[in-house]
Amino acid sequence: MISVPEVVVERVAAAVGSGESLVDLAAKSARAVGANGVVAVVAATFSNPERFPSLAVRVAASLGLPSTVAAFDVQMACSAYPYALYLSGRLSVDMGGKVLVVDGDVQSPLVDEDDHATGKIFSDACTATVVSANPGGASSFDFLTRQDEALLCASGGPIKMDGFKVFSFVATEVSKFLKDFLSSAPAPDFFAPHQANPYMVRQLADALEMKEKLLTIPDELKNPGSCSVPLALAHNAARLAGSRVLVAGFGAGYSASAGIVRIADDYEGKVL
Repeated sequence: MISVPEVVVERVAAAVGSGESLVDLAAKSARAVGANGVVAVVAATFSNPERFPSLAVRVAASLGLPSTVAAFDVQMACSAYPYALYLSGRLSVDMGGKVLVVDGDVQSPLVDEDDHATGKIFSDACTATVVSANPGGASSFDFLTRQDEALLCASGGPIKMDGFKVFSFVATEVSKFLKDFLSSAPAPDFFAPHQANPYMVRQLADALEMKEKLLTIPDELKNPGSCSVPLALAHNAARLAGSRVLVAGFGAGYSASAGIVRIADDYEGKVL
């Protein structure tokens, strides 16, 4: 387990896709949370259609941020959001300001609609999170990585998935990983996992004895990738101010990630 200065989530805005590009969705969500005091932009995505510039650089430019900001992308697919929060907390401490986390993917061009395993599962969305750090408190993170080709995507697609193997990974390795993490971490008030599918999420929450703490997104949003975690924070905004939330990602790689972060007392979350 990694202990770092407390990561504080101040605001989240979520934009659900309806044909827009990834850059447009990212800019829309970023504008909704604002960039006042932002010293760095971290973008979590695997679907940026450009090799470079990075999505973070595009967003920083669209917001008119100065060239002194740090801007870079993180590519960890379904596990990316806790990774991005961990990095953002460190950047906030080291650079003395707020960090903008953009997390989203436009997956529709990467899906084979004739593939029954993936054709109707994945969706498009992008979120923006404003993160700060409280050196007087602490947040905990942990990560798991190993190679397996049960869930993969070539640079031009399509996404390929062995659903049974992925479910087994979540039910066994991810469940144990999160149980071990929770055994050494402060008890969270809420649980916001990657929303791979409703059944898998409920099973995982039951295994962790966190069914009453589970945060979800509407079923019609399907699986929007790693940004399903901040989407859950946006959809449940009215409940979260001042709480501690276990955020967790898992899937492609295989990989998994976990963190317990604090939600600001004046937290704002909205779905655009």
